[in-house]
This record gives sequence, C-alpha cells and structure tokens, in this order.
Amino acid sequence: MLSTFLALVIWAVVAQQDAGAQSPPAGDLATAKTLYASGDYEEALATLSTAKAGDSLDEVDEYRSLCLLALGRTAEAQQSLETLVTRNPLFKMSDADVSPRLVTIFHDVRKRLLPGAVRDLYEKGKANFEQGHYDVAKPQFEQLMTLLSDDDLGQNAASLADLKILADGFLKLANAQLAAKAEAARAPARVPDKPAEHTSEETPPSAPPEERAYSADDKEVTPPVDVSCPLPEWHPLNSSQMREYHGVLRIVIDAQGKVESSAVLVPAHPAYDPLLLAAVKDWQYKPALRNGQPVKYQKLIPFTLKPRER
Repeated sequence: MLSTFLALVIWAVVAQQDAGAQSPPAGDLATAKTLYASGDYEEALATLSTAKAGDSLDEVDEYRSLCLLALGRTAEAQQSLETLVTRNPLFKMSDADVSPRLVTIFHDVRKRLLPGAVRDLYEKGKANFEQGHYDVAKPQFEQLMTLLSDDDLGQNAASLADLKILADGFLKLANAQLAAKAEAARAPARVPDKPAEHTSEETPPSAPPEERAYSADDKEVTPPVDVSCPLPEWHPLNSSQMREYHGVLRIVIDAQGKVESSAVLVPAHPAYDPLLLAAVKDWQYKPALRNGQPVKYQKLIPFTLKPRER
C-alpha cells in the first residue's frame, strides 16, 4: 500500500515538472511571439496582457495588433496601432516581418495621426525652450525635424512647411544655448582683481563693466512682465499668403523695462519682419528682478502670423 502511494506521489511530481517545462512563463514578449508564430493567437493575446515591465511597449502593441488582426478583430487592431503611434510617432514597422495587411493599416493610422503629433511635439518643444530646458527641447525638435520629413505626412507636409523652418530655427538656438552653457562651465573661475595701490597721482576712473543680460537660464531672476507689447497686424498681400507663418524674435529689455535691442532670429515673412522690429521699439515691460533689483534681460519670443482680411 505504501509503495503504491509513493509511486503516485512521484508520478504527480514528474507530471507537474513536465507541465511546467511545456508551459512557458506568462507575461513574456518572446513567449507571445512564439505563440503567435504557432497560430495560438488567443493565448498570445493573454500573454501580452501581462507583459513584463522590461518588454518594449511598442513591440507589445505591434504583436497585439497582429493577433487581433489574425482573429478578425480589425477595429481593435487599429486601436492598438493608434496607441502605438500616439506614444511613439517615429516607430517603424518592418515590411518583411509583419503581414502586408497590418503594414497598410499601420501607415493609414500614421497618415491620420502624424499632423496632430507634429503640432503637439512642436508645442512641447517650444514650451521647454521658453522655460530654458534646452537639453529637453533639443531632442524634441530633432524628432520633430525627422517627423516633418516622413513620407506618411504626404499632402500635409506642404501645410507644415513653415513649422519645419521654425523647428530648425529652435533647434539651432537650443544647440547654441547648450554650447554656451558648456563653454561657461569649462571656463576657469575668475580671480578677483588685486586692489590698486594708492599713489599721489590721480588716475582716471576705469569704464564700468558692461551690464549683463540675464535669461531663462538664470533661475534666480524673475522674468520681465508685459505691460504694452502689441504685435502689428498681418495683412497678406495675396491669396497665396492666406496662411500662418511662424518666427522667433529676440529682444533685450533694460533695467527700466524698455527694449534696448531686438532681432528676428527666425524670419516669418519679409513683408512683416521690419514692421515687427519697428513696433518692438515702443514695447514696455516691468523689468526683470534679481534680488529685488531691476536687471537687464534677454528674451526669446516665438510668434505666429494669422491672416486677417483688410
């Protein structure tokens, strides 16, 4: 009787080990790929729903779409692709590894979503640039330039041409700001000048050092506040100009809140830029403050021209 019981226990243990060897661990992307290749689409979907944190979310959504499409659930496959493209507009699907039907749906989804993704990425990059987060803005504008050259933009590329010029301008400015910051970090600390010895002869006073213009990089400085900064109206000269134009203006505001100097870093339109520079001379600000004292401040201002009928 005892030997029979022991035999049953051993058989159960061996059977459990065999089952464990045959059943792959749940939640593994590689396992889901194997299940998909074997045609077990439902089990592959179940495995993908508990994918490990280390697995690529893009590949998880890609294989989820493949399984859904194989099961005839086309609408759900499209939703999965929308999630993928929204999260990573730059994702590319391999034509050799994926069914042609899914590739076609994927490109249709990208063609529909890319224009919105481009504008959203531009707004994020511009916001980070204006806040002085140049290290964050730079890769965002680099991604934006890549997207603006994507074939899936198709006919929308023409309407986003101005955005491409503006993104390129912001990218160059961000690179310049990062290079200046790196150069400043490498510069040796300045040794204070030794006080001059008093002599009997009078010496003319030295010229005061040039006042520094602070910027968004200087977190201890409170930026200036707009008081009166009207932009000139934009009146297109013909029907071909009835669209938006984008540019970037740089101004230096003195300690009295007046615009000391200005320059258009990213031109918007040759008929408008001179009007803007003329108007800037009369702008008024509450000056920037450092330790409660007014200081000079350099500001970058992106602007958009929206046509108005005369």
